[in-house]
Amino acid sequence: MINETVLLEKRGGVAIVTLNRPEAGNAHDGNMGEALDATWEHLRLEEITKVVILTGAGRRHFCTGADMKAASFSSKPGFKGRGVTPWGDIPENFWKPVICAVNGAVAGGGWHFIWQSDFAIAADHATFLEPHVSVGWVPVREMLGLASRAPLGVVLRMAFMGSSERMSAQRAFDLGIVTELTPAERLLPRAVEIAEVIGEQAPLAVRAIKEVRHRAYELRFAQREIFAHGDLLRKIVDQSEDHREGPRAFAEKRKPVWKGK
Repeated sequence: MINETVLLEKRGGVAIVTLNRPEAGNAHDGNMGEALDATWEHLRLEEITKVVILTGAGRRHFCTGADMKAASFSSKPGFKGRGVTPWGDIPENFWKPVICAVNGAVAGGGWHFIWQSDFAIAADHATFLEPHVSVGWVPVREMLGLASRAPLGVVLRMAFMGSSERMSAQRAFDLGIVTELTPAERLLPRAVEIAEVIGEQAPLAVRAIKEVRHRAYELRFAQREIFAHGDLLRKIVDQSEDHREGPRAFAEKRKPVWKGK
């Protein structure tokens, strides 16, 4: 454990990684990103772990994306901290299966972990939203990644409507975003059961299946090129007054005043 924002527990061949900022909705900040980077690298190199479960602390939130308070500070002139970076994405060369156990709300950057994982199960009270546009930000990887799990119209509706559109766990299941719903108290035990079954399969075959899927995804969606262009567009928006206004308004609990510039 690099710091207390990410917890790591091992149960035989199953590793449980927990996003541990429940007081902030398990929102992501630079400390969490640093801890996740180190955790993924440790698990990638370690031989005992066969399957990883990623979940959030508590029952209210899985991950509510970037910490808007940290983002509001990082947008101020003269700020020299880390803000919300590094992110701590699941690495491209991480060939062990990752299961998301969605214990509560997923928002914004929390989608990174959903689409980067191999599949997800969820507590039946979980909810899903994409609020970037409501704070003047552009969801690039979140939107494009989710499009590999859900119909494009659903993705765009969420992206355009921002925090006004909230998807239920049942709707997420119906769309295939999550593969199973459980009562909250059964979520982690059920995830462990699934992980243990996967861990009993031929390990080389399991890793090969994951690598083939990921390489096919890259070819089908020209992932790097699309992400690079999306990042270019996002950087333009990042320089706008609106981009700074969104996090400030969120932190100050007021409606943002958009200027369109």
